[in-house]
Amino acid sequence: MKLDTILKAYLFTVFSLGFNFPVQAQIFHPEIENYTIANYKADNQNWGIDIDANGVVYVANNKGLLRYNGQSWQLFELPNKTIIRSVLCVKNRIYTGSYEEFGFWEKDIYGNYKYTSLVSSFDANHQFRNEQFWKIIAYKDHIVFESFAGGIYIYDGNQIQYIEDSQGVYDITVYNNKLIVANRNKGVQELKENKLISFEFSESEYTISSVNNVSVISNKLFFFDLNEGGFIYDSNKLSPLPEEVNLFLNTNVLNKAVFLDEEHLALGTIKNGVIIYNLNTKTLQYLNKESGLQNNTVLGLKVHEGNLWAALDNGLGKIDFKTPFSYYKDFTGTVGTVYDVAFLNEKYYLASNTGIYTYSNDKKLQFIEGSEGQVWDLSIIENQIIAGHNDGSFLIEDNRLSQKLTSGGVYCTIKVPGQQKEYLQGTYYGINFLRKDGNDWHSHVIENLSFLVNDIVFESDRVIWVTHSYKGVFRIELNENYTKAIKVTSYGENKNFKQYQTNIFKIDSDIVFYNSGKWFQYFQQKDSIGSFKKFKDFDDKVLIHKEKNEAWFIDRKSENTLTLTDGNYKEIYKINVAGIKQRLVAKYEKIIFKNDSLRMINLNDGFAMYNINALRNDKKSSQTPVIDKIYSRTKQFSIYDTLIHIPFEDAKYLAFEIYMPKSYGNDFSYTLSGEVDQKEFVKEGKLILQNLPYGDYTLSLENDNQKGENLIKQIALKVLPPWYFSNIMKLLYSLLAMGLLFMVYKINKIKIRKQQLALQEEYMREMQKKINVIEKKNLEKEIRNKKRELTNSTLSVTNKNEMIIELRNELNRLKKFSTNEYRTKRLLDSSKKHINSNDNWKIFESNFNELHEDFFKSLISKFPKLTTKDLKLCAYIKIGLITKDIAPLLGISVRGVELQRYRLRKKLELNAKDSLSSFLMKL
Repeated sequence: MKLDTILKAYLFTVFSLGFNFPVQAQIFHPEIENYTIANYKADNQNWGIDIDANGVVYVANNKGLLRYNGQSWQLFELPNKTIIRSVLCVKNRIYTGSYEEFGFWEKDIYGNYKYTSLVSSFDANHQFRNEQFWKIIAYKDHIVFESFAGGIYIYDGNQIQYIEDSQGVYDITVYNNKLIVANRNKGVQELKENKLISFEFSESEYTISSVNNVSVISNKLFFFDLNEGGFIYDSNKLSPLPEEVNLFLNTNVLNKAVFLDEEHLALGTIKNGVIIYNLNTKTLQYLNKESGLQNNTVLGLKVHEGNLWAALDNGLGKIDFKTPFSYYKDFTGTVGTVYDVAFLNEKYYLASNTGIYTYSNDKKLQFIEGSEGQVWDLSIIENQIIAGHNDGSFLIEDNRLSQKLTSGGVYCTIKVPGQQKEYLQGTYYGINFLRKDGNDWHSHVIENLSFLVNDIVFESDRVIWVTHSYKGVFRIELNENYTKAIKVTSYGENKNFKQYQTNIFKIDSDIVFYNSGKWFQYFQQKDSIGSFKKFKDFDDKVLIHKEKNEAWFIDRKSENTLTLTDGNYKEIYKINVAGIKQRLVAKYEKIIFKNDSLRMINLNDGFAMYNINALRNDKKSSQTPVIDKIYSRTKQFSIYDTLIHIPFEDAKYLAFEIYMPKSYGNDFSYTLSGEVDQKEFVKEGKLILQNLPYGDYTLSLENDNQKGENLIKQIALKVLPPWYFSNIMKLLYSLLAMGLLFMVYKINKIKIRKQQLALQEEYMREMQKKINVIEKKNLEKEIRNKKRELTNSTLSVTNKNEMIIELRNELNRLKKFSTNEYRTKRLLDSSKKHINSNDNWKIFESNFNELHEDFFKSLISKFPKLTTKDLKLCAYIKIGLITKDIAPLLGISVRGVELQRYRLRKKLELNAKDSLSSFLMKL
């Protein structure tokens, strides 16, 4: 380095340390969002950064390739686990460079990134020189990789060509369709016919020999020479940066440079974060740890649609230069929580929990002595500022508390309608009346009020509404000179007010309340409180600021999203900005008017400034949500299908990774319709559906953006039925059902047949019974007839025998008178023979056996000693013949029969009491 340059650097260092570098005093900085290891779950060092057409960020990290879609982070590691030093997005490929390795990543149909190494595309004899690839650019449909030790490599899609004699390259870019090289040994070079030659600057008086940075926008080329400093080459004119800027860059070690736009150049340093150089005004803006950037060592820079992304030695930073917001942040913690902000006479006033502070564009933050303690309110009255303090209200003049106007804690100061110089103050103990006469202030306490008053709203000149932190709202009628409360009516117990905290407003001519997420109004004629229909679309949104043509609502349930409406309360814009998320002062949010275009918002560590005109004219285009991955616990699904078939088991847990292009950190909603209907917000880019019944669904991803447009992406889901409801199983079920029906039919047929047979059998049994009865009756009748016939025939034989016996007896009597004795004797013998004939018995026995088949067998088996006569007697007695009738049959006398009966009784072993007839009848 030249001696005069060293001297300048030394003088500049001394100068900057003593006077904090007076190029431009910086009070406000753009919105800066930091990403730490806790966010992206990789190593702290990030070497390079690039962004694709959808705004997806790719970062070269020590651990691998980081991907951030605005909702969630992913890490992809190289096969050899080496550090990734550079990254470039070209269409659907992500090129990365590492140690002796470069290649590209591509996404498959499932959203997975696969790495392809390009090392195999080198010539077989190529050998690396212990190289790391620090930068990658696209040039004429080729991909150019750069390493300091090795030089430049150009990949044409098939082969890799090495550019000879390209060692010492620190940076590369494309300028006017030329490949421009920053060489530490040879200055600025360009590639011609695959050779590096010196880039010719027209009429240059500088010796450019050691360049470590180049950057291009339109026809402007920036480069930084370690000896001569930074230059802008434009329209064949070489212009150096101001000397003090070069000294600053040398001192803080310039590492990366990119153009934000035609007027601004971002310079990333090793020691002092990012410096924004304005080419027109030649001023600097510092974005470092004091401004909110989490680390001062910048290793990579990328500009994308108004955002400057910084790859840092520890983390990442996103700096939004196109946002209408800018910020003052107290990084020391001295100020504390800011409850109100005022701007008067080019000076800012901050009311905080530690006191009152002021600062202006040319001064540091200053504390107003004596203002220690809680300050709630700053009101600009009569071109003066009155502070509502924990100890009372104070007049602020010349950066001091010049006068104490009232005692006791003061929450707010409200102008009396129709009066120029009269005010009411809500205090810890009631209400103060405040009036200015000339240069003097007078005050008194309004009588009959002794409770805390947070806020005051005028219904009319003499009727006010006030809020109490715990007792709700009161309607108060005041006397004419504001000395006494005539009537105090409490509405704190109203059924509509579910919570202690109630906000009151006057909307047009209506008194309006906000409580427990709902809006209500006071109906004077009915002296009642009911729904405020004008704000029906603003449930869960509380009004925090109202002007003639605009109103601001805050949605505390949706991470403090702000909503801007027009004068008719129609939503026109939403603000979901990282710079104010988690920084708004809960329940004390304020939007403060500064001028026609600027508004201020108090924060818990400072305040924000936004340009309302720039906000209205913001041309950010809305994007349709993009699905990154779809998967269950066991498989992945194609992200390109418009109809996704999901097995039933996978529908128990179905995850969607989703992001909104070019939107970082904002939540969006989804609607599922079908067998199950549900609507929720997508948190951190991940949507999980669980236990979906089988059927058809439509998943709608909705981007409810800042301008109220609602862009929707829809995909169709078809949850397949479980295996037991599949088509094959349904066919099987049909076959089984048909088989079952057939079986049922057959079984029923068999049952019916059995029933028919049973009925038939029953019928046959009944018929048989009837037949048996009939047969029995017939048999009984036949038996009776046979008995009758047997009895009759037997009686006939008896009668005949009696007749023969009688004739025989007569012949015996006449025998001695007979003339023919022989003949008489022959007749007597014949009669005797006829009486004793067996023919009659055989006939009787045959007929008897038909009626009593087993009688003789049973009788003989029991009484084997019975004779034939005994059996005959038994048979005759069995059929009911009496002794008189039996005697002729046996051919004996009645006395003989009785004797035979007597003998028979003995043989049958009957007692005297036993009836012989009954005994034989039972056999």
